[in-house]
This record gives sequence, C-alpha cells and structure tokens, in this order.
Amino acid sequence: MHSRTVRTLLSIVLGTVFVVAVAGMRVGLAYWSIERDEFDPSAARDRLGAMTEADTAQAQQDLAVIESQLTEDDEPVALPDAADEPSSGFVLEPVEEDPRFPFMHSPQLPDEMFTSFLLVGADLSGGLADVIILVLLPDDGSAPILASLPRDLYLPSLCTDSYSRINAALGGCRGVATGPELLSLTVEDFTGIAVDHFVQVNFSGFRQVIDALGGVEVCVENPTRDFKAELYLNAGCTQADGTQALAWVRSRRTQQLIDGSWQSIGASDFTRQDHQQAVLVQLLGKLSGYGSLSAVGEIANQLADFVRLDKRFSIGDAVSIAWKYRNIDPESLSRVSMTYDNYRTPAGAAVLLPTSAFIDALADAYPPVAG
Repeated sequence: MHSRTVRTLLSIVLGTVFVVAVAGMRVGLAYWSIERDEFDPSAARDRLGAMTEADTAQAQQDLAVIESQLTEDDEPVALPDAADEPSSGFVLEPVEEDPRFPFMHSPQLPDEMFTSFLLVGADLSGGLADVIILVLLPDDGSAPILASLPRDLYLPSLCTDSYSRINAALGGCRGVATGPELLSLTVEDFTGIAVDHFVQVNFSGFRQVIDALGGVEVCVENPTRDFKAELYLNAGCTQADGTQALAWVRSRRTQQLIDGSWQSIGASDFTRQDHQQAVLVQLLGKLSGYGSLSAVGEIANQLADFVRLDKRFSIGDAVSIAWKYRNIDPESLSRVSMTYDNYRTPAGAAVLLPTSAFIDALADAYPPVAG
C-alpha cells in the first residue's frame, strides 16, 4: 500500500477517534455537571419510622401551612418557620384504617422484577411535582412500562402520618428525608415497587430539549386554547416547539372552538397524563434516532443545566440502559391505566382516590406480576 494511502487512512481513523473522543467527553462532562441528590429511600424510611411525636407535629404544621397557602395553580410557598401557623380551619386527615381508602397500598413486588425510574417534572422552585411518571424496565427484557400518577392523588405521607396530595411529597420531610426520597417512598407504598432511580427535570429544560430535537407533533380536532397556560393551537396537527409543548402537557383549562363558540373540554389530570405520555413517547423516538455521539453530546449538554439525578445513578447505568434500548420502537411501550374517584378533603381540597390497587392495573399491562 502506498505511503500516501496509508497516511490518508490513518488520518481518517485518527479523525474519527478524535470526533468520538470529543463527543464522548462532552457526554461525560455533561453527565458529571448534572446536580445530584442524596437518595437512599431505605435509610430514609428508617429515619421516618424513628420520628418523635414532636417531629411529626412539626411536619404536619409545615404541610398545613403549605397546603393552606397554595394558589389555584398549586404555586409552592416557602417552607414555613416553626413559629408560623396554618390558616384557621385547615384540617389534615390522619392516616388510619378507613373503608373509604382501600387501595392506598399494593403488595411489595420482588426487587429483581424491574429497574425503576421515577421521572418528575417541576418548576425551578422544585417544591411540588407537576408531572410524575414511573418508568419500569422489566428484567425479563419486555418493553418498558409507563405509569403516570396524577399530582392530586391522595395518599398517606410517612412524614406527617396524614393524607396529602402526592405532589407535596417532593418538598421532603424537614431534616429527615429529601424530596426525592419521600416522593419515592410514597410511590413505593402505593405501587409495591421500590424506586431505584430518581430524575427531576425543570420545565425550562423541557422546553429547550424539545426545541433541540425539532419539536413534537400535537394534533387537535378544533382550534384549542388555554389562556392561563398560554396555549394556542390551530385545528389539525402542529409541529409544536418547546413552549407550545409545555403548555399542552400542563393545560388545565383547555377550551376548543366548537360550532362557533369556545367550550371547555373538561381537561383533567387524566387528559394531562395522556398528553405527557404522548410527548414523552415522541421524544424517546427522536432520541433513539440519534446515531452519532456528537448529536448525543449536544443533547446531553443541553440537559445538564435542567436535570437533577440521584447519586446512585452512574454513567455506567446510563450507557447500559441507552445501549439496551437503542433500537426500541416507542409505540411498543406498555402503559398502566388506572381509574380514580373524586374526593373532597376535610380542608376542602379536590383530590383523587384510586378505585383499585395499582398492582391490578399493572397486571393488565404486564401479566407476570399476577403470578
């Protein structure tokens, strides 16, 4: 082989190695720049179980102040000082045997059945979870499973020994459990599945990643709007940018122009869950189509400023999962479908009660859990 040809081939090889190395380094640097949260749910459960009556009373006061000061859109307030008092008349419902609440827990499933991720979307304040999705990766190689949990789901809190909306658990238990730990334990008790990893994305990052991936498709039958969410869509399909997609998944006052008049379409947490999962599936499809490390490195860099991970989630875990599911068809994902009843708390808050155990709904999506 002529020396010039050898030099040319060597240059190509070295150039390729350099590009791969730089892209890989970008992914690595982006990964290590992500903020990490302390995350040991088992140890947190022990600490929660050792709380004194005084600790629980303080936690109940914290929750009562926060709940009583929430606005209609659930804007979080700062954690109160010990001297602060909840507004008069606010009542927390204690956890006790109650025939109205028969489905608050599911039997514990074997740890080896799934690798589980709790994905949470929140504003920069991080005080309340607006989007909660449990992602299950079956260890038998089956397709991943998505389970959206409504933010108004009314569940027992290990911190306050009272019922509260699940999204409030992201605030943690002062001095006892971090937000990721308390929310994960709340989800574990409800689903019977221990949470292995926790991922929190703030909504600024959500917008930016969608823009970086070229947007997502949103289809509606009629012109659609939500003034509060700043959502405006024409009839048909729209290639929505990050701002439009965020408004779509968060809309709670959706209206459509039907027969010449704007009508509420009864948007609910269930509608929002459908929108959230549809957008997530599209994003997974786009990410699986990125064949170059350079492109992956660019996305990783953009995510780094807007994502928080638990300290147990290593870069090796990330690479292993990404490789295992690199060619997955997003449409093959299984989804858990649950139903809920409306309930009014003693404090007057509108919340949701599950009408069946989570494990029964999971069995429909993944029969092996039925035994």
